[in-house]
Amino acid sequence: MPAPTTLKQLETIYWIANLGTFERAALKLNTTQSAISKRIQELELAVGAELFDRSLRARA
Repeated sequence: MPAPTTLKQLETIYWIANLGTFERAALKLNTTQSAISKRIQELELAVGAELFDRSLRARA
């Protein structure tokens, strides 16, 4: 059973939506991009759906 949704996860999705990227949200929330990704993955698990289209990520 997935963990309940947290305030940090909701805050994270808010800032990603408003700032446009995981990287900018991480800067705004004074955390790492990997922490942002982890929060979103946990939230996606809880709701049972992918929340962001990751196919549009820049390729190096």
